[in-house]
Amino acid sequence: MIKTIRELLIEWWAGNTTTKMPIPTIYTYEVEVDGKRIHIESMCKSRIYVHYKARKKYPNAKYIRVAKRIKTY
Repeated sequence: MIKTIRELLIEWWAGNTTTKMPIPTIYTYEVEVDGKRIHIESMCKSRIYVHYKARKKYPNAKYIRVAKRIKTY
C-alpha cells in the first residue's frame, strides 16, 4: 500500500521524537601546579587537554605536570 505524504508526516509527528543521549564520562586527574596537587575534571580522556585546562586556570604557573588519572565516572 502506498502512503501519501500527509500520512507519512502524521506518522512521523506522532512517533517518538526523543533520542537517547549517551551519558558523558568524566575523568578526574591529579595535576601538580608549582608543587601543589590539585584535581581537575575533564570530559576528554587526553592528558594534553587536562594540561591545557590547568594552564587556562593557572596562567602564571611556572610548572604544570599531569600526575595521574584518579577516577572515571
